[in-house]
Amino acid sequence: MATFAIGDFEELRVAAERSPRSVPAAQALLKHIRMAKMRESEMVVRHGSKLVERQAALGDEYWSVLEQVFLAALDVDERSLAQTCLQALNEQFPESTRVKRLVGISREAMGKYAEAEEIYKGMLEENPANQLVLKRQVCVLKAQNKIPAAIKCLNNYLKQFQADANAWQELADLYLSVSKYEAAAFCYEELVLANPTSHINHCRLGEIYYTLGGKHIAKARKYFAQSLELKKTNNARALHGLAACCHANTTFKDRNVRADVTAALHEYASEELAKLYSEQSPTLLPKVEAILETQRAAIEK
Repeated sequence: MATFAIGDFEELRVAAERSPRSVPAAQALLKHIRMAKMRESEMVVRHGSKLVERQAALGDEYWSVLEQVFLAALDVDERSLAQTCLQALNEQFPESTRVKRLVGISREAMGKYAEAEEIYKGMLEENPANQLVLKRQVCVLKAQNKIPAAIKCLNNYLKQFQADANAWQELADLYLSVSKYEAAAFCYEELVLANPTSHINHCRLGEIYYTLGGKHIAKARKYFAQSLELKKTNNARALHGLAACCHANTTFKDRNVRADVTAALHEYASEELAKLYSEQSPTLLPKVEAILETQRAAIEK
């Protein structure tokens, strides 16, 4: 699997900025952004707009660049540029399902959701298992703030494609937006199973269980601890979560949670947070220490 270093991106960006008329420099930058799946819409539009009229210089890569510039242009509301790219793609590939999906996305950007939905329905009649189009239907519902319908649509999608981690994360976010924390926790349990080495997934699952409170605090503490096991440095979010869970144990008594372990974990989180803030944000350190001291006093009672 190819890897893309931040340093490579910075070198390409600097080269493109220093030579704003250079087609190879812009081409190399856009290719890196495309292959690394980065979202740098303003940069893509700035450097990609000059490539739109340079088909001969780009060869077969021209069509990939057009698609990339089209999506970036919609992202920054450059509709004229987006339409230019889409028209060229449509003329070159009139029967392409990929281009039809781009047409649907353009209708979404214009707020013409009914038209976009009709395009997607037609595409699904031809291929009911088109994952990208099924996801676009969820986007159409979400854009109209039809959250319950979007949740139902995404659940139906996941019945067919259970291994889609991005879909589980989107479903979790939708559940969180309507305060369905237990359902969101189930989604993040799936994400942890799919990627057990992700400290972020463990931390977010810990936050959801902490929000549920009560009997879920012990679970939250375990996930924060596992997040810290996976990423021991610069993981302030999990450290704060661990400290908060230890403090929460003082109000919700769980006979399975030992007081000495709670105190030791809080002491560990406090020491690590003090070290982290003293190095990276010393102005906030007194406030953090005051919070931690209040928590410690409650734990030691």
